[in-house]
Formats: sequence, C-alpha cells, structure tokens
Amino acid sequence: MKELVYILGGNGFIGKHLSSYLMQDYQVVVFDQWIDATFFAEKPLITTHSMDLIASRIPDELPVPSFIINLASPLVTASREIEFLDRMTADNLKILLNLYNRFHDEPRLKLVLQFGSIEEYGNGNAPFAETQREMPNSTYALLKQTTTNAAMMLNRNNIFPVAVLRPGNLFGPGQNKNRFIAYVIDSLIRGVSLEVTPCEQKRDFLSIQDFCEILKEILLRHKSFVGEIVNVASGKNVALKDIIAFMQESTGSSSEVLYGKLPYRENEIMDQRCSIDKLEKLLEKQLNFDLWQRLREYIEIEKTSN
Repeated sequence: MKELVYILGGNGFIGKHLSSYLMQDYQVVVFDQWIDATFFAEKPLITTHSMDLIASRIPDELPVPSFIINLASPLVTASREIEFLDRMTADNLKILLNLYNRFHDEPRLKLVLQFGSIEEYGNGNAPFAETQREMPNSTYALLKQTTTNAAMMLNRNNIFPVAVLRPGNLFGPGQNKNRFIAYVIDSLIRGVSLEVTPCEQKRDFLSIQDFCEILKEILLRHKSFVGEIVNVASGKNVALKDIIAFMQESTGSSSEVLYGKLPYRENEIMDQRCSIDKLEKLLEKQLNFDLWQRLREYIEIEKTSN
C-alpha cells in the first residue's frame, strides 16, 4: 500500500505541482480553503478536502499520514510595512499548532515539512547558510522566521518530527504572472514592454520540476531531515538582467525592456545565493541544475498555451 502524504495549502502553485508529481508513488491528500475543481478533476488519484486550516484542524476520523507538507500561508506579501504582521503571525502559527495538536502523539507520522523562506536571511552575507543569523527585512520574512523558530521549538521540546525547508526562487508553468520570470516570459511572448528595476540584483532560481524531485528524495531520506533547517535551492546566483537577456534571445521578442522604470525596494537584497552544502550532505549526493534548459522548457510551454 502507498504511504499517505497530506499537503496543506495544496491548491497553490507549489502544491499543484507537488501533488501531481507525488501521486504516482504516494497516496496524496490535498487540504485547502479553496480547491481548483477543474484542475483536480483531471487527477483522480489525488483526494481533496476544502477546509479552513486556521479555524479547524484535520478531523480525527481521517487516517494519520506518513508525511505532512505544510505549504499553507494565508497571506503572502513582499511589503516592508508591519500592518499585516499580527494577522499573518497568528494565522500561520495557528496552522502549525493545529498540526501539532492533532498529530504530535502519532508514531506513524514520520516527517512534517514546514516551509520557511530564503527571505529570512535578508541582507546577510551570501551564500546564505542555515547556521547564520537571520536578518529579515520584510513582514513576510519576519513571519517565516517566527514560524521556523516555533517549528524547531516543537521538535526540540516535544519530539515533533518537523523539518523546515527554505526554497530558492521557484519558477515554472502555472505560476502567477506577477512573479518575475513568469512576468518576463509572458510580456516577451505578448510583445509588450517590461517595466523593471535596474535588475542588477542576483537571485538563486530553481525550477519547480527540480524542486519536486528534491522533495521526493527528502521524503525517502526523512530520518536525516527531522529537526533540521535546510535550504532547497540551486546554490548559484544569476543577475535578473541576464535572465531577461537570455529570454529575449530565446523568444526572439522585440519587447522593450524599461530598466530602472521601477525603483529597488527599500533594503533590496542584491545577492540571494544559498549554500546547498547541507542539502547535499543530507541527500548524500552532489546536485547540479541547468537553469537555462529549464527556462527554455518553460518558454516552450508558454508559447504553446498563448
């Protein structure tokens, strides 16, 4: 019998890709307040439950899974303002505590994957390592650091089998067009001008396909990850301007790129490369990702769908 995986917040970009990737090898159940009925109707191997993960915990009558992947985040914002902090912190901690209260005494539960963010490192020195002090400079980053600390506390004090993953900048088909790579590809294909910053900042990009493959390996090696904070990224950085130039050439687009039309954000992170030494050590393998090939594949998919 296939092992059971619960994916909380599984209706989003990452959740849809992960559930689709894992469904052949695991029994996948998705929980979210809103369920894309059209998308999941085409994937009968995936079970879905529509529920408010803040107000309610997973019902006791449902079976205990081997793995829980917690992607749920009620509000995501890059704002530097603190107006959302009370609500975001309370909501995200409530989801984590609901999981703890429901499953902390269950020996069948092998691993809970809580999602942090590389934004937690802020303007720290790159490459970011899991041992360095976090320097969050946005509401979202501070929230993620708070939830990371809460997850680690639950593991240390209550033997809750949780690990925190800090993903790089993920991209791929189905992503919201307000994300950088999705926005650039969409604009280039449609032939409209791009309004961007000077784009000298460097980012650590990882395709959603590669991310899903890594996560599957993490589940297989779950004992090594319990109680750990781990970057899941490419370990490389690339300037946003170089990304745009590559995609312009790949699409043959004549779109005008208006560099500097948008200002940098306050306390802009100029180099966001992550160390993946710990990830490679825990997986016992060397990782190498081809960003440019993944971008070509993404562009071809978008060309077909437009």
